[in-house]
Amino acid sequence: MIIDRAELTSLLTETLDLVDAPPGCGAVLEGSIAEGFGNSASDVDFLLLADDDHDHPTMPTIVFVRGRRVEVRTRSLRQVRAQADAVRAHVAAGFGALPAALLDRCQRLRGAVVLRGEDVVRRAREWPLSLPEVVAGWYAHHSRQAMRHAVASHVLGEEHEALAWAGIAARHAAKSWVAARGETYLEPKWLDQQFDRLAAGGDAEAARLRDRLAGLRGLGEAAQPLDEHAALVADFGVDGCPADADQVLLGLRAGVTTWPIGDRLHVVRDRADVFVLDAPAGRAWRSIAPGRPVAEVLKRASGPAASALAEFHRIGLVELHWRDGGPIASAQPWAPAEPVTPPPSTRMPVLGLAGAAADGHVSLVPLPAKRFAAAGMAQVWSHIMIENAREDLSGALDGGQREVARTSGLRLLHHACRALLSACGTSPLPPDAAIVARLGALTAVPAELAAQAAAVERELAGDGWELWAERLDKLVAGVRDLVRAEVFPASFDSAAAWEATLRIGHDWIRLGAYLDADFPIEEARDLLTSGGAQPHRRGGG
Repeated sequence: MIIDRAELTSLLTETLDLVDAPPGCGAVLEGSIAEGFGNSASDVDFLLLADDDHDHPTMPTIVFVRGRRVEVRTRSLRQVRAQADAVRAHVAAGFGALPAALLDRCQRLRGAVVLRGEDVVRRAREWPLSLPEVVAGWYAHHSRQAMRHAVASHVLGEEHEALAWAGIAARHAAKSWVAARGETYLEPKWLDQQFDRLAAGGDAEAARLRDRLAGLRGLGEAAQPLDEHAALVADFGVDGCPADADQVLLGLRAGVTTWPIGDRLHVVRDRADVFVLDAPAGRAWRSIAPGRPVAEVLKRASGPAASALAEFHRIGLVELHWRDGGPIASAQPWAPAEPVTPPPSTRMPVLGLAGAAADGHVSLVPLPAKRFAAAGMAQVWSHIMIENAREDLSGALDGGQREVARTSGLRLLHHACRALLSACGTSPLPPDAAIVARLGALTAVPAELAAQAAAVERELAGDGWELWAERLDKLVAGVRDLVRAEVFPASFDSAAAWEATLRIGHDWIRLGAYLDADFPIEEARDLLTSGGAQPHRRGGG
């Protein structure tokens, strides 16, 4: 060790004068210094073992003694036994779910240097498993998964990621190999020193494999870099991950659902995030055949559709499976790899009648899924009510009914504002009394459109009713042009127009019902159960 036992004992005595230590506790030095590594910047890590059943906090107390940073942790015998039992349960079920921090705590205790309380420490270290076997098996599992990630990334055309994963696989395999020979300290940065110690102890294979691992770092643009990595991983004793593209299969990810709105495809992840796909990505999504080799699927795709598949995997819309080996799972034990959530789209308005607009192959909608559905349904309903109010306004003007026309005009104005605010992602919507003023307060709404709405509101308060229809038609045209709703049917002009209106709303209503989003009115729920059919019409139409 870089600090001799006499100095360690003195450091412990001074440290205990600065902290509250359980009476009669055992004390060990753990971590890199105890393992025979460390340097002048390494912390001194003391673990106090209390002969009690208390739940002592995991977070250390940090003090400075003789210019050194000292970390002090306390655990009870009950806590260390519970941790050991948890490791044993994870090992029995496979290594995939065994947390790095849990295994690290158990290994550090068993590799520690006893400084006081040998009887307490001996009881704390009781463990029925072989530590070299556990650490070697754990690192072998993560090496196998990393190599499978490398092969999958290569198949998807992600060559930089493929080489990065392959390097991780080789280093994890090396950690498995040295652990099986007694070098069980988990921290990855001491791998070379672990090889050196084995070699110095007479293990000739250690020096050879260490040099092969170092040589991989210089492969650069070698013709078959994955083959070289896979061969070394196998030489370290990790099997089940050859560099074979046909082993990588497509799989569906739980919690991912597909929702077409009009001619645009949306995918909802975990009922929380909505992604909109552009046309090539939509074709790629529809071509996915679970259980088929990724390489085979890509042969049938081309150009943008092929590259979209890599993005689907990156953001967690599909899984990749290893043939007869289950999902290709996280291979970063110290920082588990989770699906990436890209920055949200900055498109404004957020949505139109056919859903969101894609910035690229796949875009994250900048609204929670439930609010996206609620805003979409509210937008469709607002457009329907625009047509209803337009019909009422036309009838009132024809009949010379000024006050009826004024009321109908205000309804039309308010629903035009609702359609615009819903398209910008506002949900719930403000009350009618505030809705026109709200347009002017939002940077997402063009200033000229907000000013136009305010001017129409002023005109509707006056008596120049001969201009109301013209002004309102111009406002509605501006709103619909902005929110991509130019083709909305005149819902109440004919049976065909009403059927077209129902078709527009039905996709939104299905999504809203799935997410239990707020419906604009309860009658909208009937459209879901009826499939868009009108309940009293003969023939179900």
